[in-house]
Amino acid sequence: MSTKQTDVRAEGLSVAAALPFVDPHLTTPGPVLVVMDMQPGFKASQDAITQWFVKQEITRCREEGRPIIIIEYDPHEMGETYDSIKSLIEGYDLAIIISKSGDDGSAEILKTCDAKGFSTQSFRMCGVNSDACLLESIQGLVEKLPECRITVVQDACNCLTGKANDVWYEDYPAIAQVTVELHGQAH
Repeated sequence: MSTKQTDVRAEGLSVAAALPFVDPHLTTPGPVLVVMDMQPGFKASQDAITQWFVKQEITRCREEGRPIIIIEYDPHEMGETYDSIKSLIEGYDLAIIISKSGDDGSAEILKTCDAKGFSTQSFRMCGVNSDACLLESIQGLVEKLPECRITVVQDACNCLTGKANDVWYEDYPAIAQVTVELHGQAH
């Protein structure tokens, strides 16, 4: 599977430079789709409905030509991202799979965005666990980038306490930069 990023700037094809409202140093504007820990070692990721909605997010993002970052927590212990999800980014140059070592993957997300020329102005996030790794990564992004905007897609998220736990009504709404897309509100 190829997840190689083509640097259009090196080839003199800077798409971003042609758009006056986009930072010319970026090869791709956002929002960047971030898929968190969709690995078999996480019980919440085993839910077929969650997997279906994650796949819908990836498919839509790819159709729109937006960047995709898939994050794995310790793939040796938790397994790699499901093949059915990885296959959706096969051959797509704006997608990459990265690893993180802790619950908060914000540093790895930002490092990847910087290396690949992805915008850090907005993110669309999904995966597991919505009350742990996903929440902590979002809090980390907001702390590091107070001006960024994040949409969290409830249909494409899950955790051990289920899809409708209090994180959707308490934790995420308490973060000014976060918009919650509740069940059935997909764009």
